[in-house]
Parts: sequence; C-alpha cells; structure tokens
Amino acid sequence: MAASLWALAAGCVPDAMPWDIPRIAAAAGFQSSGMWVDPKTTWDNTALVKTERALTDTGIELVDVEVIWLEDAPGVADRHKLIVDVALALKARNVLVVSRHPDYSAALQQFSALCRQAGDQLRVCLEFGEFTKIKSLQAAHEFVEAVNHPAAGILIDLMHLNRAGEGLPTLPDERFPYLQGCDFWQSSRNMVAGRYIEAAVDQRCCLGEGEIRSSDLKALKAFSGDVSLEIRSRALREAYPDPYERAQQIFERCADYRP
Repeated sequence: MAASLWALAAGCVPDAMPWDIPRIAAAAGFQSSGMWVDPKTTWDNTALVKTERALTDTGIELVDVEVIWLEDAPGVADRHKLIVDVALALKARNVLVVSRHPDYSAALQQFSALCRQAGDQLRVCLEFGEFTKIKSLQAAHEFVEAVNHPAAGILIDLMHLNRAGEGLPTLPDERFPYLQGCDFWQSSRNMVAGRYIEAAVDQRCCLGEGEIRSSDLKALKAFSGDVSLEIRSRALREAYPDPYERAQQIFERCADYRP
C-alpha cells in the first residue's frame, strides 16, 4: 500500500503557475501537492514537460489534478478529457470533479465517461458543496452509487461538510480516497450562493485557528489516508504575498494535526 500523503492544495497558491506548485510545496516541507489545469489559459504544449520536470526535480507526488466542471454540453468536453490525460501522465492519485450540470442523468453519463477514461490508474472524485449541484455527502453517495464504477470516489472537504450539516463518515473507507483539510468560521454554515463561495475561497484558515468541530480535527489527525490542505485564505495571501513563504506558513501552522 502506498504511503499516505500530506499535501499542499493548489488553492493555497492560486497565484502560482501549475508547474511551480510542486516546487513551492517541496520547499515548504510537503511531500505532495495538488495542481490545476486550465486549457483556456496557461496549459499549452510545454506545460506538461515543465510540470514533469518539477515533479522529477522535487520528488513531489500529486495528490490531485483539478478541476473538471460537469456542465450542460453533449458528452465530455475535450478539455475535460485533457485534464484526465494530464492526471494520468503525471501519475496523480486523483482528479477532482464538480458538477454544475442542470441535468442529473447527463451529469452521471459525463462522470461515468471520465471514470472509464481513468480506468484503474486514477480515482475520479466528486466534490460536493453548497455552490454545486451536489450539495451534500448524502447526495454525493447517491451520485457515485449510480455511477457504479470502481474509479468513482468522493472528496470530502471539511468546510463543505460542515456547511451541509453532516458528520464525518467512518474512516477509512475506499469511497473516500482523500480529504481536504482546513479550518473556518461557523458563520459560513449560514451562507448561500456567492457569499459562501467567497468564504470558501477567501476565508479559510490553518488547522486549529478557526471554529471547526473538534471531533473533525481529531478525525483528521487520526485519518490514515491522504490529506490535502485546502487553506484558501485572503489573509494569508495578503500577509505572505510570496507563495513560497505562504506555503511554509501553512506547513508549520498545520503540523500539529498531521497524522
């Protein structure tokens, strides 16, 4: 069995280029990171080579590649297939998928197609949240059960779980290949639409510095699987505009909660 990962999520350094994230993570002390792929902006024909070089130079392993948004379109878009191909080429453990598709059946078909493309080399993980069409862990369970493919999994983000008013399931469980860890303020539980999105991308904080349920912190520390630290924080970005310094702060301030 592969060793569990303690990773820097790509969202911690949204100002970094995809191929720089492994270098930033390694310099901070992480053995893993996430990475984002956006074919509409930065991902050109040199991006894969630059990212492969960064992974080789640092020894970083990718916990995930993000993000595929299921959307109202016939079939799976080429850019979504590209993200899966990139995740496979870089030997990432997971690819992150979020649904905003208004047609539930069509979303299932798109997700199933991604699972078939991933095969047995990659987990395709659905992230649920108030800002998506799949808003709760229970709904995510129903979705992946309907997909019925061994590559299908669920990504639990502790902030989204809290917003949904649900508790952590019994862990470990094959349905949950990894968790996104963070701390946050309980005021976010009452937010909707744009206000919640703002809280999710700007108002998270390092573990133990917010109002997360103590039981979730204990469970995170005891978790034997992969953890991606999703510390999206405007305060950290403003205090530490250098992404290398910001990653170091996240690593040090969350260290007490590492399994």
